[in-house]
Amino acid sequence: MELGICSWTLGIKPIEQLMFTVKELGLDGLHFCEDFRKHESKVVKEAAKRYGLTIFAIDPHDCFPQQTSEATLAGAINFYSGVIDFAVNVNATWVTLQGLTNWTQNCKSEIEKNNFLTEAYKKLDSYAKLKKVKLAVKAVNRYESSMMNTALECLNFLQQLKNHNIGIILDSFHMNIEEFDAVRAIREVNNDLVSYQISDSNRGGIGSGHIDFIQHYQTLKEIGFEGPVIIEIVLPHLAPNSTPRNLKERQQLENEIKRSASVWKEIH
Repeated sequence: MELGICSWTLGIKPIEQLMFTVKELGLDGLHFCEDFRKHESKVVKEAAKRYGLTIFAIDPHDCFPQQTSEATLAGAINFYSGVIDFAVNVNATWVTLQGLTNWTQNCKSEIEKNNFLTEAYKKLDSYAKLKKVKLAVKAVNRYESSMMNTALECLNFLQQLKNHNIGIILDSFHMNIEEFDAVRAIREVNNDLVSYQISDSNRGGIGSGHIDFIQHYQTLKEIGFEGPVIIEIVLPHLAPNSTPRNLKERQQLENEIKRSASVWKEIH
């Protein structure tokens, strides 16, 4: 299983420094979580190539509409079509769509939200197929999204789309909040799993919380999952989504990333 990292956790904006750091951490690649509108795809692609890194996914962290009035179906499709185009230009394998729920803020009911997402997913899936990019949805906890919080909810939603090419990302931190049984969730997703993300129950590195990563690892092997595995940890005192504030915290985070990567590689 190749190991990568969600780039936002590092809090590094210059592309050269970002790729250098990912390489120094001993990782194989990354989820590029930066605002694609602020970067030239050629620069990102060449920097990743220079350091021998794979851009596994374009996973936009800043995926909110700039204004409430922009939260429309057309606006969402336009934004994520741009993400797909960027993914093509940097040779990324897929694009994550969990941020699409941020664009439903003008919907007046859960039914309207579901219809909005269904239409958006269908149109974006068609566009991604033309561009030969795979899409993925990530099950995230209720504090980040009001929809698709569990593996089963993701599976049920995707089932109604029928002939789609959309996979699912599971994250140990989010599963700890939402799933009754995380191991069962991994088994339920099975071949639809495109990525597994690591962070312990406190959002820190492996062993800083109470998640049974040995059991998770064994279940991933059982279903034939081959990766990538993406590290998405922060320092527990900065959880859930704050990046290092100074040099000392950056070193602490990098040490935790290296330690967690080493522990994961040694699990059997």
